[in-house]
Amino acid sequence: MGDLIDTTEMYLKTIFEMEEDGVTPLRARIVERLDHSGPTVSQTVARMERDGLLHVLGDRRLELTEEGRKRAVEVVRKHRLAERLLVDVIGLDWACAHDEACRWEHVMSDKVEGRLLELLKDPTTDPYGNPIPGMGVEVSGQSAELVARAHDDQIVRLVRIGEPIQAEHDIIADFAAAKIGPGVSIILRGEGDYVRIARADQDASDSDSSFRIPLALAPHLVVEM
Repeated sequence: MGDLIDTTEMYLKTIFEMEEDGVTPLRARIVERLDHSGPTVSQTVARMERDGLLHVLGDRRLELTEEGRKRAVEVVRKHRLAERLLVDVIGLDWACAHDEACRWEHVMSDKVEGRLLELLKDPTTDPYGNPIPGMGVEVSGQSAELVARAHDDQIVRLVRIGEPIQAEHDIIADFAAAKIGPGVSIILRGEGDYVRIARADQDASDSDSSFRIPLALAPHLVVEM
């Protein structure tokens, strides 16, 4: 992604997304999500704390300051609006839209953001079902991991696909190929370290009409019973 990436904004966005997913924001979680080294993350977090964007609490949790949260909301909103434009207007496929929006989020001006809201008619979520901050919508549901563990071949409605799954090109391409997106009824089946997914009108046991995601990613798939 090169020179278009703003490291500070990327960290703010990552912390915001962890809060959104119900994950405790820690430096170790940033290491996992961004695949950055521990020392790099520690140095960046220390700089952001000096800049007044976050606090490192006694239990090591990262807490955004008022200014840090304001900037995080701005970059997440621009990212998700960019995804809407890329998918709905330009026609870019799901597997490419997330990475491209990661570039756009850092260079989009407030003027362009405002024009996008008009053009897209004030969308409330991105193409993956995640709420666009500031649009007055909250998305709730249950983790697909918990549902798959508790029920066999449970039919649920897909609510949203979290950012960690969007970053997995092969997996997000499987969702697109199966025509599974927010609002679609799906079948979840736990298979050891994986969760098998199929449309509710397909046979979950048929490998040609279903696919699997690692159980570790399943908490980032939000569904409704």
